[in-house]
Amino acid sequence: MKRVWITGAGPNGFIGRNLKEHLENTHEVYVTSSRELDLCELDQVRRFIDNNRIDCVVHAATYTKRTISTEAELDANLKMFYNLEFCHQQLEKIVYFGSGAEFDKRYEVNLASENDIGRSIPVNAYGFGKYVMNHAARASNNIYNLRLFGVYGKYENWRTTFISNLCCKAMLDLPLTIRQNCSFDFLYIDDLFSVVDWFLEQSPDYHDYNVCTSTPYDLTEIARMVLEVAGKDLPITIYNEGRNLTYTGANNRLREQVSEFSPRGIQSGIESLYNWYLNQREYIDYDVLVQTK
Repeated sequence: MKRVWITGAGPNGFIGRNLKEHLENTHEVYVTSSRELDLCELDQVRRFIDNNRIDCVVHAATYTKRTISTEAELDANLKMFYNLEFCHQQLEKIVYFGSGAEFDKRYEVNLASENDIGRSIPVNAYGFGKYVMNHAARASNNIYNLRLFGVYGKYENWRTTFISNLCCKAMLDLPLTIRQNCSFDFLYIDDLFSVVDWFLEQSPDYHDYNVCTSTPYDLTEIARMVLEVAGKDLPITIYNEGRNLTYTGANNRLREQVSEFSPRGIQSGIESLYNWYLNQREYIDYDVLVQTK
C-alpha cells in the first residue's frame, strides 16, 4: 500500500475528488486544501512530503480563479508544479494531468499524437504552462504527464462544463445550448481510474501519454444523446454558426502500454452521469441554468 498525496481533491475539486474516492480503497491517501497547505510555498510542500513519508504524488490541482490575470495564473500553476518537481527525488513518482492545450488550440488538434508536441507553442497561459511542465516531465526520471482532453463526470462544475450542463438542463426541461459545434474527445471520469492505478504501480516507457478515447463526437451529437438518455424532446440551440476547431487526441501509445484501459462508449457515460444528477436534483439551481450558454 503506497502513501499517495492527491492535490486538488477538496470539495471543489473534480478529478482529484473522484480519484480520492477511488484510490483510498487501495492506498493510504492524503489530501490537503489550499487553506491547509499552499502548493506555491516550497517549504510547506517539502515539509508535508517529509512528515507524511509520501511515496507518490497525484497532482490534480490547478489555479483557476476567474478574476486572476493570465500572468498570475501561469505563475501559480508553474510554482505548484515545480515545487513538487523540486522534491521528485524524495518520491517514487509524480503523476500529473496535462492538457491537449499543449498542442496549441489556435490550430486544429485532430487526433494529435505525443510526437506532435512542439510543432507550435501555445500562447495562452494555461496551455503554455502545461507545455512547459511536459518538458520537465520528459527530462525527469519519475514524473509522468497524463494528458487529458475532455473529461466529464460527477463533481464537475455543472454551471460551465459541457456535458454536465446539458444533463442538468435536460433534467429541468430547459433548452440545451451549444456555443459552437465542433468535434471533441470526452472521457468519462471513471475510465481514468485504471490508468492512474497502472501508473502508480508500473514503470512506463514514456513520460507523457494522451489519455483520451480517440473516438470524437460532434457537440450536437452529444446533445442528442443527452436527450435520448433523458427521454425528452427539447430544443437544441447553437449560438454561433460554422464549426470551431477540432480537439481530439490519438491514444495509441497508452493502449499499447496499458491493456486495462478500455473507455466506455460516451452514451453509457452520459447515462451514468444523468442518473447521478437525478439524485442531486435539489442542489441544481434552475435560475443559474437559465442564464448559462
